[in-house]
This record gives sequence, C-alpha cells and structure tokens, in this order.
Amino acid sequence: MTTQINLQTRLQTEISVLIEQPGNPELWDQFVQKHPYGSPFHLMAWQRMLQKTFSHEPHHLVARSVEGDVVGVLPLFLVRSRIFGPMLVSTPHAAYGGPIASSDAAKEALLHRACMLAKDLNVEFLELRNFRNECKEPCLVVKDLYVTFRQELYEDPEKSMLAIPRKTRAEIREGIRHGLEFKVDEISPRRFFDVYSRNLRDLGTPAFPPRLFEIGASEFGNNCKIFSVHRKQNLVSAVWTLFYKNEVVPYFGASIREYNHLAVNNFMYWRLIKYGWEHGYKIFDFGRSKKATGSFAFKKRWGMQMTDLTYQYFLVRKPCLPDTSPLNPKFALAIQLWRRLPLSITNRVGPAISMHLV
Repeated sequence: MTTQINLQTRLQTEISVLIEQPGNPELWDQFVQKHPYGSPFHLMAWQRMLQKTFSHEPHHLVARSVEGDVVGVLPLFLVRSRIFGPMLVSTPHAAYGGPIASSDAAKEALLHRACMLAKDLNVEFLELRNFRNECKEPCLVVKDLYVTFRQELYEDPEKSMLAIPRKTRAEIREGIRHGLEFKVDEISPRRFFDVYSRNLRDLGTPAFPPRLFEIGASEFGNNCKIFSVHRKQNLVSAVWTLFYKNEVVPYFGASIREYNHLAVNNFMYWRLIKYGWEHGYKIFDFGRSKKATGSFAFKKRWGMQMTDLTYQYFLVRKPCLPDTSPLNPKFALAIQLWRRLPLSITNRVGPAISMHLV
C-alpha cells in the first residue's frame, strides 16, 4: 500500500511524498551519491544490512517531483524496542541519517510525512540523526550529545603527520617501535567479531550479532574492508571500515585491552589514514562520539575538525527528550555487571539485547 500527500511550494511546484520499498534502489543510491549531504548510512546497502540483521520494519520515504524524479529521500526504520518502546529512527546504529533533498520544499514534505507516520505508528518518538542537514522546524527538539570528527587527507606524508598533535604522533611512533603489523582484509568478519565482542564486553556493552559484519561486507562489497593490527602473529586490534565517494569511514573498531599499552589503536588509525591518502581518498571521517567519554577524548587528541551533531526529535508519546545512551545512569549497574560476565555468556546473550538498542 502506498501513502501519498501533496503540498504546494512557494513556486507552485507540486511535490509528492511516497512511502514505499524503493522499487529501484539504484535511483535511491544515485540521489544519495550526488547529494552533498549524503552518507554511507543513507545508502540502500546500509538499510538492507539493518533489515537482514535486525528485522526492523522499513518505512523509507521518497520525495518525487511531478515528473517522477527523485528529489529527496529519508531512510526510516520502526524499531520495536522492549527497552525504550517503539521508535521511528533515521538511521539505527548509524552516525548520520535524516532527510536529504534537492529543495527545502522536498525536505519539508519528507519531514511532514515522517511526523505523520510517527503518529500513525504511535511510537515514542521520531529520531533524525542529522549531520549538516538539520530541519528548521519548531516542532522538533534537539539533543546535544554527539560530535563527529573529520580531517582532510594530504598526499604529502609529512604534512599529514604534522597535522596530528605531537603527543599523538609520539604514540604512533611507539606502536611502530613495537613492531606492529597492519594488514588489509587479512581476517574474516567472524574473526573481527571475536575482537569486537571482547572489547565491548570489557566496556559493558552488548555486541551486535556477528552476521551484521558479514552481511555488511557483502552488501557494501569493495567499499567495505576490515583492517587489522597484529603483533607476533597475534591479532590485537581491528576496524570494520566503509569507503564512500572520497571518504574513509572507519566505523566499528576494537582492540584487545591487554595490548593497549603498545599504542595499537594509534598505530592502526594512523595506518588507515595513510592507506586513505595512498589510495586517493580526501577525507577521513573518524565518526561520532559521545561527549565526555573515553572515545571522545581519544579522537580529540588527533586534532581533527570537531562538529556537533544536531540530532532532532519529534516527540509523540514521550513527554521529554529520550535518553537511549549507555551514559544514562539507569544503566550503570547493568554495565558493571556485564563487564564481569564470561565472554561465552555475553556473546550468546548480547546480540539478542542489541536488537532492542539503536
């Protein structure tokens, strides 16, 4: 069933907003690739990865002109969480999301229909994970929690190294002195999960299902690689990375805590930056971090451009801003207990819990 609404713009141009499973995902992706605020999290590969892994219900919106051309897209999933209640999110488990459109009228139409949909589905709230594409609507409330870090990549190795603050450069050299090895697609998605799940257990966070990384690698194809760091044949850290247009986007990263004193993470991300410029990429997207966390402090030490992420919410049943972050004090005891559990238990139980997180 297709739902449609129409509105007249200031130029008297009719915009149609359709709720559909895009019949032609290539047209969706072509629009995302051409839009300056598109991201890998807007691509259909990300949406298929989420649907196949978590079985979230898709409600993607497409804005079309009267001629039938795609003029805007908004990926949306209904997440039926037993922890936070039902949510309509753009986009789950992603740093970026929200509507991207070729005109303000198309963007307003997408937002209007998304808010109507949130009411129809009777969710707690609609969440838009904007980056540079925030909506100027008074009905939306903003959460100031996340920032993102990005850096231009230089072809000159010395210029790239000097762009990094001195203390972080010293830690990179320490990793080099320890004889760490950097490898590309040496390990499988399943082997990556072994490191990733162990790292998250130590942080007190449930891991995603291992099939997420396998399905994601399949969906993104050559635009997804797993980089790993080894010491004396031992796997010590790894990062599941996407490549989007001219950007390197390391997204899921992990290290084995016992090796952190060897500066394995600094070495790994430095080598990934080096890989980026050597292969013609222009931007290193270090991704989002919550303010006042260890991840935030680590990324800030790299001297990259820091930008606040304007996540916006349309509240339906929820009377105030939702707090789905692990920083929520309600989760403090659960986090402490999770850290003490054997890995065999967290690997079995964690993926089931992660189905209800966003």
